[in-house]
Amino acid sequence: MSPALESKHTSVGLTLALTLALAVGLSLAPVPEAWRPIPSLARGPVVPQLVALVTTSSAASKRKAVGVEPDAERNTPEVPILPEEDEPELASAGSTDAGIPLEPVAPVAQAEADSLGLSGLGAATREDALRLEALREKMEARHVDLEPGCRRQGPTGCEESGLAPFFQALRALDEGRRTVPVRVEHLGDSLIASDHITDVARERLQERHGSGGKGFLYIDRPTRSGRDTRAGQASAGWEFTRIIDRAPPKDRLPMTGVAFTAGNAGAQDVRFSVEDARTAELFFLAQPGGGSVQVFVDGKPLQRVQTRWSPAEVASARVKLPEGAKTLTLKTRGKVELHGVSLENGTPGVVYDTLGLPGAYAGVFLRTHPPYFRSQMRQRKPSLVVLMFGGNEAFRLSREWTKLEEIKQEAEQLVKRVRESAPDAACLVWSPIDAAVRTMGGELVPRRGSRAVADVFREVARDGGCAYWDALSAMGDEGSAIRWLSAGLLNEDLIHPRAKGSNLLGHLFDLAIQRAYAASAPPRVALVDPPGLQHADKALSATFKHLLALEKGEGSRVGILQFGASPTDTRPLTEAVRGALTKRFGDAGRGFISAGPASEGLAAVGVTRELTGDWTMEDALKAATPGQAFGLGGVRAVGAPQAASRIRFCEGCPAAATPPARLSLYTLDGPGAGGLEVTVDGAAVPPEPPPPEPFTTPTVRVRSFPVSGPAHEVVARNTGGGSLTVLGAALDLEQPGIGYEAVELPEATATTLAGLEPQALAAQLSSRQPRLLVFAYGQNESAHKDLDAQALRAEYGALIARLKKDAGGAECLVLGTPDRQELKPDGTWEDAPGLATVVTVLPEVAREQGCAYWSARAAMGKGGMARWQAEGLGHTDGSRLTPEGEEKLAGLFLNDLLAAYESFKAQPPALAVEGR
Repeated sequence: MSPALESKHTSVGLTLALTLALAVGLSLAPVPEAWRPIPSLARGPVVPQLVALVTTSSAASKRKAVGVEPDAERNTPEVPILPEEDEPELASAGSTDAGIPLEPVAPVAQAEADSLGLSGLGAATREDALRLEALREKMEARHVDLEPGCRRQGPTGCEESGLAPFFQALRALDEGRRTVPVRVEHLGDSLIASDHITDVARERLQERHGSGGKGFLYIDRPTRSGRDTRAGQASAGWEFTRIIDRAPPKDRLPMTGVAFTAGNAGAQDVRFSVEDARTAELFFLAQPGGGSVQVFVDGKPLQRVQTRWSPAEVASARVKLPEGAKTLTLKTRGKVELHGVSLENGTPGVVYDTLGLPGAYAGVFLRTHPPYFRSQMRQRKPSLVVLMFGGNEAFRLSREWTKLEEIKQEAEQLVKRVRESAPDAACLVWSPIDAAVRTMGGELVPRRGSRAVADVFREVARDGGCAYWDALSAMGDEGSAIRWLSAGLLNEDLIHPRAKGSNLLGHLFDLAIQRAYAASAPPRVALVDPPGLQHADKALSATFKHLLALEKGEGSRVGILQFGASPTDTRPLTEAVRGALTKRFGDAGRGFISAGPASEGLAAVGVTRELTGDWTMEDALKAATPGQAFGLGGVRAVGAPQAASRIRFCEGCPAAATPPARLSLYTLDGPGAGGLEVTVDGAAVPPEPPPPEPFTTPTVRVRSFPVSGPAHEVVARNTGGGSLTVLGAALDLEQPGIGYEAVELPEATATTLAGLEPQALAAQLSSRQPRLLVFAYGQNESAHKDLDAQALRAEYGALIARLKKDAGGAECLVLGTPDRQELKPDGTWEDAPGLATVVTVLPEVAREQGCAYWSARAAMGKGGMARWQAEGLGHTDGSRLTPEGEEKLAGLFLNDLLAAYESFKAQPPALAVEGR
């Protein structure tokens, strides 16, 4: 080094030393606090602070901070030095910490625990929470409820609370309806820079609702002090630029507030522990001339991320981590700027990001580049954004460096930026906590401005559609900082809580969230949806009498006809019910089968169909005009001349001489109908004589043929002269037993059935002679956004009344819809739009028509479709059950049906079977 340069350095060193000595002396002198260059020195202890001024406590000291020239703003507070703390989070039972004896935890009743917000915590966390409760009482701190705010006002008042998106996301997690994490972005000042306060909130939320991973981590600690918990282990050559610097570059920094660059010291690296992570997302600046980042997992190269891009903009790259990975290392090459890494485990739990910077206030986060802020916030897709400022605003206000109007304006602008950047997220504003100052005489007094700033923030939150938490009141209001200091909960700087004090604040904040969450929980569907078979004692008494007669070897065929909607020709649910009932009470035949082409579902139960020649399949859903004649299942097959329809029952079964049976063919006759040729088991059947007068409208014709045994085939062929319309065929065994037949049309609703031509439907019902009608509609209705409850009630009720009459006074049973969910764009599931209406109206219709009622949704239990999906019982579309799910639902229905039957048997009425 040249003598001139050495002399220059010596001179600079002496100047700095003299300046520091003068600053220390003036700070310790009995002068007004506003005149002290380093106010915290007067609050003691002096030695640790002096050491911290000239040394550093981490690898961060070796980094070069850029952008820290004298601030263009006047009187900007310096970045405080965070206290280093290694104290235990809570002392053991019976011990004494800072003069506060911690007594053994007393039992707490469940109701009291729920009212506090302790629900969902494990035993260890719950015990710690109860110790913090004891500490809260000793410190005269209070439980302060969140003020929910209002995101959207309507004609009748608030239509959506400020926390609704967050609580909806948590509820979707709890019910298994969410497929992506629930993320929280917590922006704040030095109170959370070391992850104090937020660590308690994170751990509690993840314990209750599941963990989605560590979340966002800085490359290295952005300050030279505090806990090393939310950053990687970085090499010493990283340079950083921060929004808390005295002169940060304008329109340059990201939402996270810090940019880490490899600088001029060559390639740099950083290592993260990823033992609980499955994905790592790198956040960086894509810029002209950008270099690359090599990604290593457990020392092995995984992939390389390029950062070259023009024009410059923030970007991210997602890296899938191999199972069992333990460490993630990033090594830079060339010009690279990183902002951080998010580690997530790939499960839809809670991810809680802490973005706290010492010295920050709302105006500081406005220094971020708006497009970068917006881009990164949207990339995180938060469900909640927490804004935790006010302490530095109150400090600046007490020094008269700012005014309340300026504080309000900055807070309003930050809330606006958050709402615009994350329009689907909830937002929550904290008040400042209490702090103290020491007078010239050594007396401790509350710092001026805390309550005034708290009131401003409450107003900003209210006007901005955010929730608000009065942390100042929760702490014990103004003056509480003095009590906390004497109890060892506050650091000697009179501003920052110690670890235990931070834990208490986190505890109070967490319980405030949980109480608000519990209070926001409506019934899953705002209705009464009781499980079990309702009104069976009266509505099914005749049916139960017939079943009892069958069990005693008496009686005759008991026909049960189920109408409904289904995506297949035969449902596992109805097949399971049919199989169980026929096994117990006897089999009276397969019953009615709609005409149609070959069906794998029917073939699986021994029924085969075949259409040869030119056929058109028509159904009631696609009918050009309403009121047309269709089969019981709402379909018909229309064949051209020489076309043939074949339906075979009990395919592969041997011919049998018993029991006697009846094979029936259902067709439409009328103007322009073609000739009909029928063969039964390969033998031609003589044609029917023509009617006395030709039909002027399509009319149902039912031809029945005496046969024996269950295996038979009927073929209907068009001999010409017009089209042939086949509705279906039926096989009935003339022996005591159950004839359970299900006629279903995919995507149909009760309105579809009501729209069939009444006389044709009545003629078919009369021929089937059911003793019990089962109506299984509602699942497709539940998908309708604007479902009219009054119209559904009237139309469904009228349909049931009419069909009961057409069937000769049959009893009726209404089956409620299974649960139905729809996937939202944000990856969460919600109830189908018409589900609440359907589940409300159907039991009312059943009661009005004298029908029994059974709710499939209630039978599915808590969690409904989400839980059944997780168990492989529900389809991924959220609207249908898998075959295994239908079989399980059938079992639940049978349990309730047969339980009602056994209850009927236990109080037997007259055993004579009346009429029907």
